[in-house]
Amino acid sequence: MELIIRPTTEADIPAAEACLVNGKAALAALGVPQWLGDYPNHLDIEADMAEDASYVAVDEDGTVLAVMALSLSGEETYDQIDGAWLTESDSHEPRYAVIHRCAVSAAAARRGIMTLMFEEGERIAREHGSQSIRVDTHERNIPVQGLVSKLGYTHCGTITLPYPGEVDPLRIAFEKVL
Repeated sequence: MELIIRPTTEADIPAAEACLVNGKAALAALGVPQWLGDYPNHLDIEADMAEDASYVAVDEDGTVLAVMALSLSGEETYDQIDGAWLTESDSHEPRYAVIHRCAVSAAAARRGIMTLMFEEGERIAREHGSQSIRVDTHERNIPVQGLVSKLGYTHCGTITLPYPGEVDPLRIAFEKVL
């Protein structure tokens, strides 16, 4: 299977949102209290696109198989960590990239697509001069923890999401030096 990872287009939004819906269902099936309710959805994809931070993986037929946000503009939530990042940088002058809102379509699950997405995110981050790449996930999201472990990320500590109504705001945080 040939896979192309590229910036998300307007035409990709419905299929990219479907990947997020599939991701929510997969998390729910695992009993992970993450991505409950409306978040994330097409509005988040559109906001990521406005910052040139949304990417999709498509097959040779142009079918969207996965979506991922790769931000180069920092993450204010990461300024406070119970633990320590591997690199010295904060959201005011970020020298790191952040992966958020990544999901694979149910039809393409367990085919290594998210591994390729993360590797491409690392390449893009390096190309833009980032020293590292950071990601966070719920402590019960074992699939993402396995992925980042396999890819050489280091567990750095815990961050707390600042969103009102978040059922379980603690997230474990990882970083990989590029």
